[in-house]
Amino acid sequence: MDVRPAESDDRERIRAITRDSLQSSYALSPQQIEMILEEQFSDASLDALLEDGDTTVLVAEETVDATASVFGFVTVEMGSEATIRWLHVDPEARGGDIGTALFERARETVDERSVRACILDATVDGGTFLEECGLEQSDHDQIVIGSEEFAVDIFTEGGGTETPNEPSVSIPDSITVDGDERPVDREDTVPGREAPFFVIHGSVGGATEAYGYFCSECGSTDVSADSLERLECGNCGNAHLADEWDDAYI
Repeated sequence: MDVRPAESDDRERIRAITRDSLQSSYALSPQQIEMILEEQFSDASLDALLEDGDTTVLVAEETVDATASVFGFVTVEMGSEATIRWLHVDPEARGGDIGTALFERARETVDERSVRACILDATVDGGTFLEECGLEQSDHDQIVIGSEEFAVDIFTEGGGTETPNEPSVSIPDSITVDGDERPVDREDTVPGREAPFFVIHGSVGGATEAYGYFCSECGSTDVSADSLERLECGNCGNAHLADEWDDAYI
């Protein structure tokens, strides 16, 4: 794998990777994704980034069947701190250490600056990768893209004050759902944006298949699931995207 400075010829591939990553791993509408692409990843916007002396754009390139292709990229704004604004890996190439290679190379380019990263709150488990790279969630912010405001989680080196994805309520051994007492599996969890979901089985001492989910952010069992295994709590809005996210960056 070769991590190198991005060039103008990489713009189309960067845009395609971003679209695929946003579609597979973010709780964003098609309209929101197109708005982000239009404002942040148009040819003109990418050219401005490439020409900006205070921004570093790196791409990860691999050769497959004698053809070199870009499979991920990272953008880093240089100020008093080095801020990672975007880091995306092609969903079809995830799990191959591309995100890790990009992060490490980005860290090498920042001299003595401390590193911080900003990720859209519309992700699930994106912070896990940053924590494995030594960053800790420290704050929240808002950014405006197009005509819309997006929530952002900020990760910095050391000094984190939050422990993301931990239960906010006690987890019962069983809970009444649809008039029946059903067991809550303390070992079978699904990560959520705010706190994990715990699997509720069919009946106490009976069927072991998942009957529903317990939201450990608010204690509700009003959790909907779709065919892509996305979960959303109808009470507090805690959510889990499809499992494609699990190795989204690493």
